[in-house]
Amino acid sequence: MTAAAARYVALYDGDCGFCTRWRDRMMARDPQGLVEWLSLHDPSVAARFPGIDRDDALRQMYVYAPDGSFYKGAQGWRELFRVLRGLSWAAALYRIPGVSFVMDRVYRYIAARRYRLSCANSACRTPGATGPTVDATGAAGMGSAGRRKSPQGRGPHAAAVVFAILVPPCLAAGSSAACATRDPDPLSERLEAIADPEAAAAVIASFASYGPYSVWRAHHNVEYTYQLEFYGGQKDPQAVSRQTHRLDLGPLARSFAQDLEGDAPQVVRVAGDSLEVRRAGVPVLDPAQLDFPRAFMRIARWSFLLPWDLLDPEARLQYRGERTPPMASRVPSDLCDVVRLTFEGQDESRRDDWHDIYISRVNHLIDRIHSYRAEDRTYSVVLWSDHLTFGGVRIATRRETHATDVTGEIGALEAVVEYSAVHFDAPFGDEVWSGMTATAPITTPGPPSLPAAAGPLQAPGTGAPPDDDTK
Repeated sequence: MTAAAARYVALYDGDCGFCTRWRDRMMARDPQGLVEWLSLHDPSVAARFPGIDRDDALRQMYVYAPDGSFYKGAQGWRELFRVLRGLSWAAALYRIPGVSFVMDRVYRYIAARRYRLSCANSACRTPGATGPTVDATGAAGMGSAGRRKSPQGRGPHAAAVVFAILVPPCLAAGSSAACATRDPDPLSERLEAIADPEAAAAVIASFASYGPYSVWRAHHNVEYTYQLEFYGGQKDPQAVSRQTHRLDLGPLARSFAQDLEGDAPQVVRVAGDSLEVRRAGVPVLDPAQLDFPRAFMRIARWSFLLPWDLLDPEARLQYRGERTPPMASRVPSDLCDVVRLTFEGQDESRRDDWHDIYISRVNHLIDRIHSYRAEDRTYSVVLWSDHLTFGGVRIATRRETHATDVTGEIGALEAVVEYSAVHFDAPFGDEVWSGMTATAPITTPGPPSLPAAAGPLQAPGTGAPPDDDTK
């Protein structure tokens, strides 16, 4: 560290065109020259900052303040925001619980990939390198990651600075009510609990596209028409079911489903672990006939609430890399970030289950979910499409389930689910579950498996072992 300077000194990677362009933009906000931007590769750095950890400084920007204090990465940007014209509000947002933690992870994720973000001139340096390792197109220097190269200027987020400015307001909106009452903010808590920063970055981007979270959190219930067409690998649907679903978005996980057609319409009510099923007005009491409705309602609820289910504290998220999934139509698939979802605390038969969530790098919406069920060694892929906005929240109103294998290739059509007439904050309340004893929410994490008698989807190649790194 050096003695106190007369102004802020920001040490950055001067060999990175992406970094220098952001330097120029920030200099335009500094008419008084309060910040000195000094390339880490400038010969004067060694003399002015003896003992500097060069490898660490290549991983994250260093900022020295006039009072002698020292900051790194996202915290360095926070200090610069205090003095750069028009950005002091962004610095203030870092005081919101969880924002500083999230921004630090997002910054590190982007900084490590800055050489792929429209590098100018000859090269960008990778963190810890002593010389240029990639050319302007990112043709080399991927190291052991082995991940597909991104198109220029494309990534989960275009720039660390952009996210430093744009993400805090989103988190602020989502946590303002919690701050006012001192209640914990589940979004901040959940993001802090995600051990994989790349997975956290992809989730943040997805939430911003589907919400924002503040809008989702403000809703207390939802009602919609649910249509299920079951194909079972055949050309035409073998069965069609239409229902009204009502979901209480509160902590008791209450759900309601009522058949709209049929000779003996069924009504299913769920309140936590309590279940009631009636067919043609007659209660169903046989436990063997209750397993399927219970599992079905949990699947229906879990599916509709994605991606917000990723806030489940039992969910474990791991970034699996960048992939372009197999084409589902004549339109080429988008390059996607793949986040693997697993759950702790599952029973022994589901311990090895996983769900690979493909999040488009173009619009940050879920493109598909490729799943493996260990119990019967089957795979499925659910294609999400027809996103529409209801109550400020985007919903994929069509979900096609196909048979598949470990590769994720699109196989026979198994089922199609469509959502319509979606109405958040609908005019229903506790009367829907009147007479039921409210119990604690279901404790088994994640989506359930349907009972074997329901005929689980059989995928090609069911004898293949579960995937770890082969896709």
